[in-house]
Amino acid sequence: MKKLVYFCAIAALAFQSCSVMKDVKKANRTADYTISLTSVEIPANAKEQFGETITVDKSNSDTSRYVYEDKYMKMSWYVGRDMFYFKLCNKTKHALKIIWDDAALVMPDSSISRLMHNGIKYSQKNETQVATTVPSGAKLTDVLVPTENVDYSNQIGWYVSPILKHSLTTDYETEKAMSMKGKALKVLLPIKIEEVQNEYTFVFTIDDVTIENQMTTEKERDDEASTALNVFLGVVLGSIIVVLCAM
Repeated sequence: MKKLVYFCAIAALAFQSCSVMKDVKKANRTADYTISLTSVEIPANAKEQFGETITVDKSNSDTSRYVYEDKYMKMSWYVGRDMFYFKLCNKTKHALKIIWDDAALVMPDSSISRLMHNGIKYSQKNETQVATTVPSGAKLTDVLVPTENVDYSNQIGWYVSPILKHSLTTDYETEKAMSMKGKALKVLLPIKIEEVQNEYTFVFTIDDVTIENQMTTEKERDDEASTALNVFLGVVLGSIIVVLCAM
């Protein structure tokens, strides 16, 4: 009899710890940015005007790709969520050389990040990058990744965070994302032409910011239902124990 009473007591305590789980719909906000190449700054002391132009190319996809062209090169740009994509065509009779170690990204808040390109391991993000030579008439397709956004996690390994805040969890983050409209990202890309290093600065303007609410389903404990169930089970089991003890 004592064993039975002991078992019932343990069962009562176990049921008291029961929780009721329910599906809860929650809204997560995300920010999408419309970004365009608006200008290209070149050294003020350049020997001659490059004859630069900027055009928009939508021929290959629904996403706008911005094309910069001068007498030396032609570059098409696309801004992704976590990196810049570009293609460079050398129009000269000489080799062009990209000096990666001097390349940098200037954020809207004036903070600066070093840039790394395709072929560099994330674990080597802070090491010296050998310059890339683009022969006459050749094309180079590459990416630019801010090293400040490259990090390592024991759970997922190496990963790259978005250039601009994408997942928003608070009203403050939402307001900050909205305030990015009209501000600029600047990519400094030094290119050596005929042994002269030219500091190209590509200015990308944030034309618009769209905030979207995405509903997700999460499991959440229903405290009210849990309390009611625990009270009911406690009363029932308590009554059983009392009866068994009286036997």
